[in-house]
Amino acid sequence: MSVILNAIIPVALVVLIGVVLIKWRLVRTEFFEDLSKVVFKAFVPVFLFVNVYETGLEDIGTTLFAYFTPVLIIFVILALTMSHRIALTSTFSNNVLVGIPVILSVTGQKGLVISLAVISGHSLILFSTFFLFSTRVNVTPSKFKAALGIFSNPVILGVVLGLLFNLFEIPIPQQLFTPLEMVSDAALPLALIILGSSLASLGTLSRSVITKTAWVTAIKLLLLPVAVFSFGYWVMELSETHLLSLTILAACPTGISVMPFVDAVETDRKIAHNTIALSTLLSVVTIPTTIWLVQTLH
Repeated sequence: MSVILNAIIPVALVVLIGVVLIKWRLVRTEFFEDLSKVVFKAFVPVFLFVNVYETGLEDIGTTLFAYFTPVLIIFVILALTMSHRIALTSTFSNNVLVGIPVILSVTGQKGLVISLAVISGHSLILFSTFFLFSTRVNVTPSKFKAALGIFSNPVILGVVLGLLFNLFEIPIPQQLFTPLEMVSDAALPLALIILGSSLASLGTLSRSVITKTAWVTAIKLLLLPVAVFSFGYWVMELSETHLLSLTILAACPTGISVMPFVDAVETDRKIAHNTIALSTLLSVVTIPTTIWLVQTLH
């Protein structure tokens, strides 16, 4: 447990900086809105590019199969029994903002490579599955535009470019790579501070859908990581680092990227908004617990 705390506490303290800056009104909320755009359109993609370029994506096929098989099974069940919007809200993880810093702290560079493999296909696979179920209902222009945005997403571009440069062994001059590394080093601290500012700015939960929110949050934070762990442990027989990294990704809170896809139905939009807020707050407890359980059971 001390190892887990040593990994989680530094991450939590950096997140706390963002909370303090907002709560004490040292920085205006508008500042973080602009900073967030810069970080996720420049800093994070550079971080992903640098790390994929240096390490590549090992066992990407095994990693994608081990993670997305249980995730897609849950997605399909929820889409058939509830709605495809609830299914997306219950399975789409905030892997970049929450997953990468935690995995890097707990498992190091090897775990980061595994998480990058999942991130490379995360949006494409889940949003594509969402649209397969959307063909039965109305596909709005906003959702279609959001879908096209997947292919121009800076996060995905950073991973893809890094992979191409790695595969073809394209050399990067040191004079150029050094500033890329400097930007890369700043990405995660800035992203964590932005996460803290987001937590401090969360609005109140909509009471009209609180019961459904609780169920969806439980699926996201409890059922999904249990399913990924069980499949990886008993079916795939993954190593501890591989299993731990995938389970942490599954245990991450719901990512805000789901919002453009669920806004067609007011009730589902409220559930998604509530789930993002509630799962993010609860993940402070559930992620360390998940890490401890995986390490104990393995």
